[in-house]
Amino acid sequence: MSTIASALKGTFIDRLLKLATSDNQKSILLAAQLARKIAPAHRQTEIGWVIDQLSEETPVLQIARHVGRDLNPRARKAFIQGFVVNGLMQSSGKRVAFTERTGAHAPLALLISPTMRCNLACEGCYAGAYSPNEDLAPEMLQSIVDQANAIGVSIFTILGGEPFLRPDLLDLASRNPDSYFQVYTNGTLLTDAVIERLARLGNVAPMLSLEGDRDYTDARRGEGVYDLIMTTMDKLGMAGLAFGYSATVMRRNFRDVTSPEFVEALVAKGAMIGWYFLYMPVGREPDMSLMPTPEERNEFREAVLKVRQTQPLFAIDFWGDSLLVGGCIAAKWYLHITSEGWVEPCVFAHFATHNIKSSTLEEAITSPYFTEIRRRQPFNHNLLMPCMLIDNPRHSREIVALTGARPTHPGAEAMLGALAPQLDDYAAEVDRLYSQVWPCISHDPRDAWAGEHPRTGAEQTRKRAAPSGAPHH
Repeated sequence: MSTIASALKGTFIDRLLKLATSDNQKSILLAAQLARKIAPAHRQTEIGWVIDQLSEETPVLQIARHVGRDLNPRARKAFIQGFVVNGLMQSSGKRVAFTERTGAHAPLALLISPTMRCNLACEGCYAGAYSPNEDLAPEMLQSIVDQANAIGVSIFTILGGEPFLRPDLLDLASRNPDSYFQVYTNGTLLTDAVIERLARLGNVAPMLSLEGDRDYTDARRGEGVYDLIMTTMDKLGMAGLAFGYSATVMRRNFRDVTSPEFVEALVAKGAMIGWYFLYMPVGREPDMSLMPTPEERNEFREAVLKVRQTQPLFAIDFWGDSLLVGGCIAAKWYLHITSEGWVEPCVFAHFATHNIKSSTLEEAITSPYFTEIRRRQPFNHNLLMPCMLIDNPRHSREIVALTGARPTHPGAEAMLGALAPQLDDYAAEVDRLYSQVWPCISHDPRDAWAGEHPRTGAEQTRKRAAPSGAPHH
């Protein structure tokens, strides 16, 4: 970029940041319109959608007001410049160049587990079977960030294990101020000193794990964890930090984690985002009875849409929201590097062919394993069934067999062997339900986000799913 172009970009960003400090709708709209001017061509549609949401005074406007009014200056600048402008828009040019050069889709974000050690022992933890005996060295973490930056990735999700067991974790964020880090944490190690440093850095957004109310959370995570997380969220809000929560969606809690009481309480504390993950039968003692039934999964999907209609919260359901990204995002929009260095296509697909300690990030992304996954995506024309593990398990078995991918921990192969019959039965039941739902909803991604599905609804879905002999729509 020329000196003049860099100066112009800096001027635009400075003005954008100034406008974004206001909670006035007109100023926020001007900031979005300014962002549109510096966005690449392929991002214009998305920004246009944001401008529409702001104009129509949807909950997106309330989120923007929260960023401008409640975040401290460092957190606000890091979120707008580091996450939105750099991570989502400006770095996309490098990602496009990578794709043109290699033919492989460059990820938007990288997930890294610096350690698999944890101070809790949660039931059904997806990461509970990884070895806790090896951490990624600081120089390896920096190498991963450097390699990612080179291909246009500056958004990183840190998980584990419990990331804050690494006392040097925030040093990585400090060394990379132009990158943005969200950290999935159980919240028990966010001391006052850690929160104070997070406030100084600005480019780290903690995502605290919850299972619903006190009873649900403490039953899975340990007595007293819920109250500790609530207190910690209060402190994060007072410090003006961007933060959110994550929830493992199980049969017993799928209604609780989307209830107005649960969501409103967290929004009041300052939560900006809610990540929802279906329980997956991987990791510690896989148990398919913990998975929501297909009917419960669809009810949950619609509940998330309602949350987005009514709450100033970016609520994300990775399975139900697959329509937003065209299906499965494994090996395409993101990947996961374990504490032992294995490069997995997804945090739940515990198989790999490359290790970052002996190969480059580019070699892993362009490997036959990742290439075969992308070649088959989407795995189903029905994008409500995106996953190669639980919705289309035949594909996961074929891909591993074809490419020679190996398990990244003992027991990972159960999804391809011992659990295969149960997974096939589950996938068939999901197909039975969603083959009736799919023709009756809008397939426009803009509608998928806003929840504008005039031909669907939990009650209608239950009627369609019932064996009444009624014809399909």
